[in-house]
Amino acid sequence: MKYKQTFIINSFDVDMSKFATPTMICAIMQESASRQCVDIGISVDDLEKYNQTWMLAKQYIKFSHYPAWRSSITVETWPRNKTGLRALRDFILRDEKGVEVARSVTNWMLIDVNTRRLCKIDDVVKNLSTAEESVMPEDFKIKVEKYDGDKITTIFRAKPSDFDMNSHVTSLSYIKWILDTVPFEFHRTKYVSELYAEYVEEISSEVDIESIAYMKENSFYHELKNMQTGRIVFRGQTTWQAHS
Repeated sequence: MKYKQTFIINSFDVDMSKFATPTMICAIMQESASRQCVDIGISVDDLEKYNQTWMLAKQYIKFSHYPAWRSSITVETWPRNKTGLRALRDFILRDEKGVEVARSVTNWMLIDVNTRRLCKIDDVVKNLSTAEESVMPEDFKIKVEKYDGDKITTIFRAKPSDFDMNSHVTSLSYIKWILDTVPFEFHRTKYVSELYAEYVEEISSEVDIESIAYMKENSFYHELKNMQTGRIVFRGQTTWQAHS
């Protein structure tokens, strides 16, 4: 079962280049997934009766190019597989001419909103129709690779505006924090071509977050650490390419 939605790139979706940001692309994908979940009866509201909600666990995005201000972008998404504690979802995004903008595979989990423990997908999402087609090769794995390099650190504060309807910091804030840790010159001369993300732990209070990036040529290994608990809450990797 596939879902398709078209979005307009607004002025608040672009950066100094007048092209959409990676965070905005992530937001569009999440919104399209949310709208399909509403249509098929497994939205956040639908899961409230089971005291459960969705949580994004892993994500990989391959960016081909970024749509410009005022242009449109069409997202096609579908649930691919559900087994045990995970549900996979794929995305492919195209511009007005049908040219691919990005493709993504994601891994979602259900959690109990009271205990914050993981729940079996099939116990709730029993009759979900899935498509076997994937935007990535069959043997593709979402795996963040840690490496040493030049270390960069920045401190962010988890503020009320970072929290979503599930009462934890939205995954979009994690992405914004790691990208804002990358030196300004990279943002001026390069763009993100690949992004791996592992959302390790929730942030459920207003705390300071240390963003650590290790730079190796045109890529970064990222970690976000909850400075109150000392625990790593996110791991990621980004690859950057020069503008043509």
